[in-house]
Amino acid sequence: MMQEAFLHHVWQFQKFNSLSLLSTQAEPIQVLKVGYHNAHAGADFLEAHIQIDDVEWIGSVEIHLKSSDWEQHTHQHDQAYGNVILHVVWENDREVHRHDGTIMPTLVVKDLVDTHLLQSYADFMAKPTQILCQGQFEEVPYIRKLGMLDKALLLRLEKKAHYIMEIFAKCNQDWEEVAYRLLAKNFGFVVNAEPFVRLAENLPLKCIHKHRDSLFQIEAMVFGVAGLLEVIEENDEYQQKLKQEFKFLSAKYQLKPVVEKHEWKFLRMRPANFPTVRLAQWAALIGRNANLFSLMIYFNDTQTIESLFNISTSSYWGNHYRFGKSTETKVKSFGKSSLENILINTVVPLMAGYGRYKNEPMLVDKAIAMLEEIHPEKNHILDIWQELRLPIKNAADSQGALEWMKSFCQTKRCLSCEVGLFLLR
Repeated sequence: MMQEAFLHHVWQFQKFNSLSLLSTQAEPIQVLKVGYHNAHAGADFLEAHIQIDDVEWIGSVEIHLKSSDWEQHTHQHDQAYGNVILHVVWENDREVHRHDGTIMPTLVVKDLVDTHLLQSYADFMAKPTQILCQGQFEEVPYIRKLGMLDKALLLRLEKKAHYIMEIFAKCNQDWEEVAYRLLAKNFGFVVNAEPFVRLAENLPLKCIHKHRDSLFQIEAMVFGVAGLLEVIEENDEYQQKLKQEFKFLSAKYQLKPVVEKHEWKFLRMRPANFPTVRLAQWAALIGRNANLFSLMIYFNDTQTIESLFNISTSSYWGNHYRFGKSTETKVKSFGKSSLENILINTVVPLMAGYGRYKNEPMLVDKAIAMLEEIHPEKNHILDIWQELRLPIKNAADSQGALEWMKSFCQTKRCLSCEVGLFLLR
């Protein structure tokens, strides 16, 4: 099936017979400059230079599978498309007009593209493998693969920065609250991320700050809002005391449980990753540090940021993984892999988002430098890349590889990928 991305490729690299081009109105067309591809809102190619009949135009080029897509997408009413000088289509099924009523100059390329190129593209896209180019991956120059890793990493950081700005808007533009909520999500480690987020949204950071001198009171608020003090385990005196304290604090701050106990996932988890343990660690961290955001953004070296997460929980959690069940095994503290997960998914996105907000590219560079010091992640997607001998030496590489798979391979955007372009040219 024909895709618009293929037409973008055809236009960008002029993969068609460009001699004696004619518009649908039989006007001679000469392409002097194709323009540059626009990845944002608006026309597909900007600052193109086209001669139509005897007039030279400088403006935008819009590309569609069918000419009627122009009106289907209501471009005729959008001022962002008022500068379009040429409409490039695969099929001309309808005459379309600009917002001022004039006919849109249209070039049909269906009969101008070499059939061998069409067949190569069709064969490539029809492959059943998750990574369409995996059979040819070793043919691609090493520098191309590294370039694509960098491109995918920057795209991933841009997405994370956008996500951070969404949280920023919800937090009334309070960066400390942003750090607090993002940290909560990542302490949930995917499985318990959603209840952790709900907890942070309903337990204001200002309440925590007012009780920074009492980890017991912070735990009472955390476990109380988390819904884990509703049912007291038999003979658990500590949980009973937390419940009594929460009763007082909930009345003072209008707090209430917002998560049901059954929503917390324990199944198939190592005890050190139980949500009760993570909640205790989170309580200790946010209680100990009043300015988490500033500490995470303006640290001087990796050792400084690592020391921030050297967490000491209350003594109860030294021999408990959950309420009512003590263990003779000492509960492990925050491990190296958990720390690196937080650095990758909390500290780095915060830097990227704040760098975008303040227009400080050096913060993005700092985020990338941090990723380059962290071990690469391990999961089944990265195993696939390793089998293809993609060099993944650190977390910057693994983050790029994950985004490469998600935004290019899984969506078959091969014509936006450096490797795909190399193979299809």
